[in-house]
Amino acid sequence: MNGKVRFTEINHLASLRRPVHAHGTLQYIKPATLIMTQSAPRRAVYRIVGNRLFVNGARHGVAVTRYPGVVAIVSGFEGLLSGNYALLAHDFTTHLTGDRTAWHLLLTPRLASLKQALSSVAISGRGAALVEIKTRAPNGDMSDMRIQR
Repeated sequence: MNGKVRFTEINHLASLRRPVHAHGTLQYIKPATLIMTQSAPRRAVYRIVGNRLFVNGARHGVAVTRYPGVVAIVSGFEGLLSGNYALLAHDFTTHLTGDRTAWHLLLTPRLASLKQALSSVAISGRGAALVEIKTRAPNGDMSDMRIQR
């Protein structure tokens, strides 16, 4: 994912009767910045720089280690987008199928702290382009994100 891409996301939360639909943009800036700008259902900007999470322009971020689910997703994104397999393999068991034209990567957390927040992350792509990211949590929460060019 180079530059900025658009996304649509459907979140199925165990605590809600109906799914939550979201859309916005994602941007990865090497070496360790991920920015998610959500346009709907409400405007929000989540910026992760290194191990700090900043929400809606806050000057003082919080440590992402306080949120194991965020840590898992960030390390997955960072490892995948930076090509750092060692980072992926440290936090997840990995299972890659397909070929360069259409591939699927299943990430399963290794660490007990991550397993409490996340069951799996399934990432699909074509060539160097991300297409879909599906996350699953032990409590039944699910997120299906589609990346658009």
